[in-house]
Amino acid sequence: MSLLANIDHLAAAKGIVALCVAGPNAPRQFRGVDTWNPVLEGAISLLELTDESTIRLVIGKHTMVVQKELGETVAVVLPTGHAIAKSLRRMIRRMAKKDRGPYVPEDMDSSVSAAPSDPAKTPTSPPAPLGAHAPVSPAQSHPISQQPSRQAPAPAPGDPTGRNPFGS
Repeated sequence: MSLLANIDHLAAAKGIVALCVAGPNAPRQFRGVDTWNPVLEGAISLLELTDESTIRLVIGKHTMVVQKELGETVAVVLPTGHAIAKSLRRMIRRMAKKDRGPYVPEDMDSSVSAAPSDPAKTPTSPPAPLGAHAPVSPAQSHPISQQPSRQAPAPAPGDPTGRNPFGS
């Protein structure tokens, strides 16, 4: 259970630009944009100078959250105002408590699960394009579609504009 074990899960969260995790007996590990590495190290050093468990720094268009959890320290860079900022502290706290196992990217996960398990059962026709619907016979159509459509009433006799005086 550690942030070091879950560093790839943190780095994969949408909006995270860079991050660094420092453990008491482990070298610091970085993920994301390398140009942030010296700034991340400085932010962790700044947190160690305080008695706080978390600090927030604004650097130009980015915000950095530095937080201590269970003996480890993490510094995360994200764009200022990004939606993940609301839940970042809670996400870090949870990542420190439970090992999530190895990180599997979503695109890898979906391609593995979409592969057929038995090549002999592969369908012979190509799949329908997204948004395409199967043909429907009149007997299968929805009961609402079989009701007569409502139309606006015909204009009143003698109304030269063709407008209905009752609003519709």
